[in-house]
Amino acid sequence: MTSTPPYKMLAMLGALGLLLLSSPAFAQADSPLARKVDAFGDIQASDLIARLDNLAIQLQNEPTARGFLIVYRERRDLPGLSNRYAHRMRDYLVNTRGISSERVITVDGGIAACLTQELWVVSPGGAPKPRSDAYFDSYQPSAYKFDEHHYSSPREPDGMIYWREPPAEMLAYLEAFAQELRKNPKSHGYLIAYKSATRDRASVTQTMLRKEREFLVREFGIKASRIKTIDGGSREWRTMELWIAQQRGDVPIITSYRYSPRRRRR
Repeated sequence: MTSTPPYKMLAMLGALGLLLLSSPAFAQADSPLARKVDAFGDIQASDLIARLDNLAIQLQNEPTARGFLIVYRERRDLPGLSNRYAHRMRDYLVNTRGISSERVITVDGGIAACLTQELWVVSPGGAPKPRSDAYFDSYQPSAYKFDEHHYSSPREPDGMIYWREPPAEMLAYLEAFAQELRKNPKSHGYLIAYKSATRDRASVTQTMLRKEREFLVREFGIKASRIKTIDGGSREWRTMELWIAQQRGDVPIITSYRYSPRRRRR
């Protein structure tokens, strides 16, 4: 991790997103300074990697250009999905393809007609063009699920894991959540952990909750009193849900996976 604190980084990226949306350059059509090289929906990991490899080659051939990763979610998607998808691509470009982190910019494009991921190559002085149908929804229920992420299991066969997941990678999964909490100092964050019904011991959920709560406090400066932790029980897969409550007393909805594993015969 770089020396720049993550909470300062997310503030800079948020300001950049607002700048792009209001910039005349962002509103113009494609130009030699900013060109969209690919656009796609929710695709298979192998297909996504091939597209990111193509972007990496173009960035290597143009050392002064930057790559912009813009994700638009649809209305029914979780608010944190755009940042999670964008960070997933950025992580691959930086940690696998060796592109400098300063040259890869992630942008939450907001809500559009359908989930779309866009890859842009932008030369100095240019900026990407947003979708004309994109918007941000200001409505927020009293308590709502902001995002969720899954933990990889050490028992997964080699080659099945494409992206780094918690606890190896926390920043990508918690940055947007922390930013949302910082927008409203009166809000509270809920971490709800679910263990795998067939693979995990009961103590797994407490370990998940402790690590993510400590990360939010240490890296983003969120007060510990604003982060509530809940053991949600069991699911098919090891999962962490991120909820935001607007006021004290607003509570999330627990949806455990109703499954009772068979006891081993002695």
